[in-house]
Amino acid sequence: MTPECTAERLTKMLLLLVVLTTAIHHAESLDWRSRRDALLGIQRKKKGSKAGWKKVKQPSFKKDKKWEWNRLDLPPDSALRVGVKYRPKTCNTKSKSGDYLSIHYNGTLYSNGDLFDSSILREEPFVFQIGRQQMNEGFEKGLLNMCIGEKRKLVVPSGMAYGGTRVYGSEIMGRVLPDSTLVYNVELLNILNEADAAPHLVWGL
Repeated sequence: MTPECTAERLTKMLLLLVVLTTAIHHAESLDWRSRRDALLGIQRKKKGSKAGWKKVKQPSFKKDKKWEWNRLDLPPDSALRVGVKYRPKTCNTKSKSGDYLSIHYNGTLYSNGDLFDSSILREEPFVFQIGRQQMNEGFEKGLLNMCIGEKRKLVVPSGMAYGGTRVYGSEIMGRVLPDSTLVYNVELLNILNEADAAPHLVWGL
């Protein structure tokens, strides 16, 4: 190898090193939002552009007013999704329409995981009669044929929840926007008779 070739290669390597060093310095100077946007494939238009932020190849997410990316809600006519997280080996009795159920549950938004309702935080099981439309349709259907001690995850599309109505959960700032898909994690604690359930029922539902 001639001295000229060696010098040319060294020059190219030095230029490459300078480029890499500059890129690393620039990456380290970016704030956490910019790094997040880069990972998610978000491109920002030039200042003054009406287009604002542009999302690239991420069809299952949407942008909210706080510039945070949320998962898109399911179409209202989607099917109810029921996942069994735990089922006891022995199951002598299963829930059916008309039963009084004692449950613990967390209710969150499908889009961003925000909590809107929780019997666990209230530290008191929720008791209701299934099949009497005391809760939304998807919630009640998702708890049929359930064993005592069983745990389920329900994904309820808005068509089986609250539709286009804005509602408020029991927790602070627990707002459910119109057409929201809801997620419930539920544990069936017991199936009660009417006399045992009566003191715990929320009358008027």
